[in-house]
Amino acid sequence: MSFKTLKLSPKLLKTLEELNYNTATEIQEKSIPLLLEGKDVLATSQTGTGKTAAFVLPMLENLKESDVVKTGDARYKVQALILAPTRELVIQIHEKTEEYSKEFTHKSVALFGGIKLGSQVSAIRSGANIAVGTTGRVLDHIKNGSLNLSEVEIIVLDEADKMLEMGFIDDIRRIVALTPKERHSVMFSATFPKPIMTLARTFLKNPITVEIDKENLATKQVKQMVNYVSEEDKMLLLCKVIAENKWQQVLVFTNTKLQADKIVDNLKSSKIKALAIHGDKSQGMRREGLRDFKSNEISVLVATDVAARGIDIINLPHVINFELPLNNEDYVHRIGRTGRAGQNGMALSLICEKEIPQLKEIEALVNKELEVFETEGFSLVSSKIPTNRKLKKEIKKQGVNMKKAKELAEKMMGKEGMGTNDTPSKKKPGGKKPTNKRHF
Repeated sequence: MSFKTLKLSPKLLKTLEELNYNTATEIQEKSIPLLLEGKDVLATSQTGTGKTAAFVLPMLENLKESDVVKTGDARYKVQALILAPTRELVIQIHEKTEEYSKEFTHKSVALFGGIKLGSQVSAIRSGANIAVGTTGRVLDHIKNGSLNLSEVEIIVLDEADKMLEMGFIDDIRRIVALTPKERHSVMFSATFPKPIMTLARTFLKNPITVEIDKENLATKQVKQMVNYVSEEDKMLLLCKVIAENKWQQVLVFTNTKLQADKIVDNLKSSKIKALAIHGDKSQGMRREGLRDFKSNEISVLVATDVAARGIDIINLPHVINFELPLNNEDYVHRIGRTGRAGQNGMALSLICEKEIPQLKEIEALVNKELEVFETEGFSLVSSKIPTNRKLKKEIKKQGVNMKKAKELAEKMMGKEGMGTNDTPSKKKPGGKKPTNKRHF
């Protein structure tokens, strides 16, 4: 559907045309007409579906424009508030809002931690009427007296399920309580678990639910594949796949900051330019790293799920799951980083034996059996010879006697037989130890 059929103003259509926005996505097609009418909406919102435009475009149309210069306490009042779980996503939404609103008098300000309040206070004072922020930094400004929500007309919760998962529910309630009861409320969430529905009942009034088909969300433009590998060989496989296929702009997901740094070290050892972004990196370092990644200065960006929120690269060709996410729903967020704006993408998951049950759950979630991507020399069986320590641990675990230990060792080490020198010696029957220190 063309944006021209969505009853948007000529000046907004002009901006969208300049941005090469021609056809509305499904979430935009279903949400924009409802939001233009001022209806509360609860919508699915996987990454890469065009959800930001889905709520920002009607917001720009519905808010009243004003050229009046605000003075006194009025300088700290905003008309709209958008809450998001991470600073990266806040920055992305803010930048998109600025792009879309260039023909309007509306101004946006991004409120996130990691920097001093001063510059953000100045932006609010200068006439910003749309605040985009993390819950923590929004509360900081409210406490500081530099943000007033008493005249908020529209409030949006973006990636609401992630905010609840990160423990922000109490912050959300505190913030919402400071807004007028008569307001336009919107909630976007990747999934609708019970806590989300509970929040929706208190946050929204007679909401209309907009759901997008899961297969359309997760699989339409993304080729999803799995490469089965032993846990010990994952790092070798990752380096080989990227190097041999000469992949550029690869986003690798892992679950911990420590693992992210370890992956980068191994990639660099294989002469692959890589960088990690996670919570231990400063905001400046993260933005610089993302800029270098977009400009192909580095080939691989390794990220945790939280740090990756807000990464917006239209032509990102490859996403690799070094390990499956802690929450199955995050799989959809991860692969949504590729296959954007009608482009094709590939998402490869490195799956070890213990992850197979979770893989089955994810396949049920996306309603699709993932294709197998095979790499020569790699399988669920480790290519590494077990160390003596591992051998002893396995022997102890199975509670076998020494005779069985030999058979187990042969099996684990892949040998058909062991020499006679490997036969364990038997203990001598009881008696005193020899006193001669020269005994053999």
